[in-house]
Amino acid sequence: MTVRIVTDSGSDIPSEVCSDLGIVVVPLTVSFGIDSYRDGIDLASEEFYRRLVEEDVMPTTSQPSVGSFVEAYESLQGSADDVLSIHVSSKLSGTLNSATQAASQVGQKASIQLFDSKQVSMGFGFSVMAAATVAKRGGTVDEAVAAAQSVLDRTSVYVLFDTLKYLAKGGRMRNAQALVGTVLQIKPILTLDDGEIITQQKIRTFRKGVQTMGQLVEQCGALESAAVLYTTEQSEAHNFADSLKTNLPSGTNPWTIRLSPAIGTHGGPGVLGVVCVST
Repeated sequence: MTVRIVTDSGSDIPSEVCSDLGIVVVPLTVSFGIDSYRDGIDLASEEFYRRLVEEDVMPTTSQPSVGSFVEAYESLQGSADDVLSIHVSSKLSGTLNSATQAASQVGQKASIQLFDSKQVSMGFGFSVMAAATVAKRGGTVDEAVAAAQSVLDRTSVYVLFDTLKYLAKGGRMRNAQALVGTVLQIKPILTLDDGEIITQQKIRTFRKGVQTMGQLVEQCGALESAAVLYTTEQSEAHNFADSLKTNLPSGTNPWTIRLSPAIGTHGGPGVLGVVCVST
């Protein structure tokens, strides 16, 4: 029995890892006005963040089309007995809905199991990688699901925002809440609870926010893996990643991941986040 893993570009898994593990990635769409781009394919991250900072038009995102998922699933016909499709939280994106519709259209041509990660970025990227590792070793789809769920159960995500206006504009946070945070110059640390964004802590300065995230990581205990997420401040991300090395097994380093345009659209400049997978 051959199992293949499908995900979306909201997982932020590096392309070389996807290639090595045989993960099929269906891209979300990022738009600046009337110009639309496939996330991670048509628009490089460097160009996206330059435009995000310099242009007046705020980007928007949309879920992959049903047809994109149909194409992905049908491409695996003949090479996979089972497909496990793991996606960004259904409470933040319609991606899982598109995948569900596509699976029903493909019908009996393949066994497709859908999985709502209730997470975002490497918050579910690590679980996708775990499932793909099981699949690559010849495991069953049930074993791949169990591996993904095990990682998700041990995953914590904390994200420090410099501004909330991008989250509010994209509908991921109530405008009133974002406005209050802006007026009071709050730098919130957000997390996810059952697939929804909630406030973990409210911080007055970005520097204090970085220190607080370090404390939150310590509360996670010994780590199996970790990733530091960022949008525009690469040096800040690398410095924070260096501070986490002692929390990981000897010889293991945190990943440093630049948020893809589809995810970065809702974070804006200055985002710094961390994903922790406890042992």
